[in-house]
Amino acid sequence: MAKLALYQKYRSSTFEEVVGQEYIVQSIKNAVRENKVGHAYLFCGPRGTGKTTMARLLAKAVNCENPEKAPCEECANCIAADNGTHPDIIEINAANETHVEDIRDLIERSTLAPMQGKHKVYIIDEVHQLSGAASSALLKTLEEPPANVIFILATTDPQKLLPTIISRCQRYDFTKIKKEQIKDHLLAIAEKEKIEMDPASAEMIAVLAEGGMRDAESIMDQCASYTNDHITIGDIDRIYGLTTAEEKVSLIQDIAQGNMEAVIRRIQSYEEQGIDLPRFTDGMIDILKDCVVYQSTKKTDLLRTASEEQVKKLTELADSRTCMHASEKLMDAKQRFRISGNAASAFEVACLSLLTEGTVAEEKPEPKKSAPAPIQKTVKEEISAPAEEEPEQPIEQPIQQSEEPKKAVEEKKEAEPAMPEGHPVLPISQDTILALLVQCNKKSKVADENTIAMVKSYGDLKHRRYTSLLEDAMIGASGEDCILLVVPQVIANRINEEKMNRELYFFMKDTMKTDKMLYAVSEEDMKDAVVQFASLMKKKELPEPMKIEKYQLEEKEKEDPEKKVLELFGAENVTVK
Repeated sequence: MAKLALYQKYRSSTFEEVVGQEYIVQSIKNAVRENKVGHAYLFCGPRGTGKTTMARLLAKAVNCENPEKAPCEECANCIAADNGTHPDIIEINAANETHVEDIRDLIERSTLAPMQGKHKVYIIDEVHQLSGAASSALLKTLEEPPANVIFILATTDPQKLLPTIISRCQRYDFTKIKKEQIKDHLLAIAEKEKIEMDPASAEMIAVLAEGGMRDAESIMDQCASYTNDHITIGDIDRIYGLTTAEEKVSLIQDIAQGNMEAVIRRIQSYEEQGIDLPRFTDGMIDILKDCVVYQSTKKTDLLRTASEEQVKKLTELADSRTCMHASEKLMDAKQRFRISGNAASAFEVACLSLLTEGTVAEEKPEPKKSAPAPIQKTVKEEISAPAEEEPEQPIEQPIQQSEEPKKAVEEKKEAEPAMPEGHPVLPISQDTILALLVQCNKKSKVADENTIAMVKSYGDLKHRRYTSLLEDAMIGASGEDCILLVVPQVIANRINEEKMNRELYFFMKDTMKTDKMLYAVSEEDMKDAVVQFASLMKKKELPEPMKIEKYQLEEKEKEDPEKKVLELFGAENVTVK
């Protein structure tokens, strides 16, 4: 007999054994014990998170002869359910039985009384793969269900279901299981199976599983077979083409220091070892994000991939703006991996591109920097650069000569309007925030919150550099022509840059059909502005609304319809009148 896979052997047989999904487990247990089970359930979420397991547990519990401790694992119904021989628990894979005839047959049989238990339970897996006619037939039964019949629908893609089916079910959304929970569960299995595995190896498998317990158990099973039940981090690296976080940090250091030879040799060794470069790139991006978070907060508990020591090494060489720029470059490189067909070449080009930018930056005079210049200048450097280029005044020069430019600057400041206009500047002042809040309203905020939620789930890699900036964004306020985003200060600076702000504006306009200017502020600045706004409103001294000028396409960006027609059909075939 073939060896039973770990994910089959250790599938949860009671509610207490389910890992993660605590609120779902508690809800189902309460419904069973209080006899308040519904007629239709929808379990949706990522693969390997326990949807089918929970469906089987519910089916077993509602037919258990001891409802106080259901499932009891002792009665005839529980034993039959565990063996897969219970006549009233029917599992259907909608991927195979997609036709309307299959569902009609199911509906006809559902009208018959249960043979052994109290309820007849139908578990329909991958329900989103049903045909349109089959979905309509199922909908009719869900509207008027037979007595003592329970339908449990499971899917990884609820968006493909008819909204009317979803509305007739109790919906439970399964989330990815936490890394620590997967790690602890794997260590418990290893102890039972006499597999030698340290916590660090279990944690690496948990990271590879990406929140799926079934995937984690399958990876562990594969590693155990390869290593004769002695799993180490090195073995996992060899099987899945991975490298340590320290290796990724070393590569980033070489790039920041402009060490081209070391970078090329490292990439060559990765190719020879068969390293998974797309996953390696993801790891580098995670480390760079950790650097940004640490520089902004100084809190180590927020770090996901890198250690405090590793992050400190990198922060000595690159500031948060540099890390954000490098991570965006690497995200762009990931899109080319599939197109080029040679991931190693695409990865090498991305690293050399970062190196080249670093070398250019080093040529510029930066006397105060002890380490080599980062890939891209910081905001502070750009502001201070003009001051460094001004020629020094001779000591014996009269004081009157230096007062004239100062006077001209003061006159220029007085001539500038008090209220800012036009496009965003960096950083955004309290006056600007107040002038934006005056023209914001609740209706626009609700609508734009939905839009931002759609942006966060937008999976197009082409626009990843924009969606990543908006991942942690919250709508502070919104009006007819503006959206005020609340994000960490580092991200706010990036969004408010003229070039990035322009690109974000056209991304939101073209992709999300939202024609509004984006302004980003930190949470602290937003709180201060709200307090000040309330005070000014009481005094009836609110400022005038800020005049908002939206970006316009430049002439070269505008499409010439005549030129397009000529290119499409050929100049010899077209007569322009």
